[in-house]
Amino acid sequence: MNLIKLVFIFLCLVSFFFGYSSYIKMFSDFNPALWVFIPDCPLYVALLFGIVLLNIKSDAFRFLTGVGLVKYGIWTLMIFAVYPEYYLSGHLTGQTMTLIIGHVLMVLSSLIIIPKKIDLRIVLVVLLWFLLNDFIDYEVGTLPLFPDRHLDFVVRATVALSLISVFAIYKLSYLRDLELLEWLRLKLGVSK
Repeated sequence: MNLIKLVFIFLCLVSFFFGYSSYIKMFSDFNPALWVFIPDCPLYVALLFGIVLLNIKSDAFRFLTGVGLVKYGIWTLMIFAVYPEYYLSGHLTGQTMTLIIGHVLMVLSSLIIIPKKIDLRIVLVVLLWFLLNDFIDYEVGTLPLFPDRHLDFVVRATVALSLISVFAIYKLSYLRDLELLEWLRLKLGVSK
């Protein structure tokens, strides 16, 4: 295993455990059937870890993971922007700056794993999955804690982000052929 792959795997593991630790208290509040809907960012980082470590080739799995990385990476950045007085001032500033870098990397890492061609049936199933996740987050309450001002905006933006993330990854999959991404896929041992 080369140094780039070791660093990538290490960053995935650190991100997963750090992210998961911020959700751990929520699990006891919900039925285990809903647990998959709780740790959004850590879940998709864990799936990315699996794809890289095991070279998972399933187009559906890779598309789902890529969309999840984009959606929740951007969603978290949106929350920081909507509530700057909470996240970008005082004692959370340093942690937030680290999280901003991590979530930007989540979004960018999606380009490593998305398949070149995606069946429209997969696109529809993935879209339904993320809309279901939105429903469960905002109707059942599995969403992470953040200030509740502007909740109407956040709900609408989240649903829009589900739609945009799915179709952006579908339409922008050609970006995966950029030379830098080809090189990174080769170093990570991830097949096209």
